[in-house]
Amino acid sequence: MLLLILFTIISITSTTSIENDSDQVFQPQFDRLYETVSVVVGKRALLPCYVSLKDVKNNGMDTFKIIWMKLNNSSILTMEDRAINGDPRISLLHAYADEWNLQIDDIDEDDAGTYRCFVNNGKYKTVSLDVKVPPKIVDELTTVPYPPSVRVGSNFTIKCHAHGKPTPNIRILAYDQAENPRIISDKNEVTIYNISRHTERHYECIASNGYPPDVARSIQLTVQYPPEISLFINDEIVTNMLFINSNANDIRLKCRAIMNPFEKVFWLKDNQKVEWNYQIYHLDKYIILEMIIDDLRGDYPGEYSCVASNLLGRTSQTVQIISLSPTTTTMKMERITSRHKRPKPIRTTTDTSLDFYSTESLRAMTLSSNDSQHTSPLMVIVWICLLFIFISKS
Repeated sequence: MLLLILFTIISITSTTSIENDSDQVFQPQFDRLYETVSVVVGKRALLPCYVSLKDVKNNGMDTFKIIWMKLNNSSILTMEDRAINGDPRISLLHAYADEWNLQIDDIDEDDAGTYRCFVNNGKYKTVSLDVKVPPKIVDELTTVPYPPSVRVGSNFTIKCHAHGKPTPNIRILAYDQAENPRIISDKNEVTIYNISRHTERHYECIASNGYPPDVARSIQLTVQYPPEISLFINDEIVTNMLFINSNANDIRLKCRAIMNPFEKVFWLKDNQKVEWNYQIYHLDKYIILEMIIDDLRGDYPGEYSCVASNLLGRTSQTVQIISLSPTTTTMKMERITSRHKRPKPIRTTTDTSLDFYSTESLRAMTLSSNDSQHTSPLMVIVWICLLFIFISKS
């Protein structure tokens, strides 16, 4: 303030001296009276001031002085050809007699404002410095990159706020499993409703305002969900609760479980926890429990259950394994085949031929017919009739 008062006194004194020395006063001329300069924060700003003092000097009136002042805080930055405010970023470029350009290095947001290039007779030029600011994420208002886990069925709001000049435009993107993006909002916030295990997990907040670089924040969502189970036998998914083993091959029983958080997965056989060895490994997002049953002579048939649990729930899936022995299978196939065979023709005999058969012979023949696997129902009826005739004749 003292410097401003001093400069005013000097201006009055200089003007009076000029008027006394000559009847004709030549005033300094500016190239223009108002100008706007735009610069990005961190760069260098050059505020031009061109003052024509040629006519003044030609008449011997060289007492005019040039100063730069910032009106926002009423501070004097330079006087004549030197900086006087103590800021090392500020300097005066006076390469030519009529140029009095103000240079400010490493511009920051506080440098924005109105500047004036004064001549000590009261004339001035106004320069407005507009500082452009690339976008910057506002941490305290934006969702963190790894937010706390959310439970299935709940809602989650993604927030994205950024500072900049001009005000940044916001885009919120969602990425599918193949990392293909899609815009889900151009606002600062978006809510995802009824989250499920299949809800997209990767999101990105992007802010831009035309002054690079754009800024982005990646957000990774973690969803907690109860266990889900699938059973496989010999790499085929179990679609019913019954499996009949009709051969002597090994049985590969596999349980595929998925859950978050991961807690417990185990096998039960006939409601008893399986203690023998089975493999446990991870495949992508799944936990795999694989049991190979290679001893088919033991008591392997029974009810096998895969059980999985975590803090959100417990689930299980069961399959009943039944052993079908090769002998039984063969007999069953023979019965099925005999149904399609044509019955053998039967020779008819006279009643007198029955006298040649004793009771023991008929009994043996009847037992033999019962043991035969290829006897048709018609043959059984014939044998019964012959037995009835023999008894009646006796």
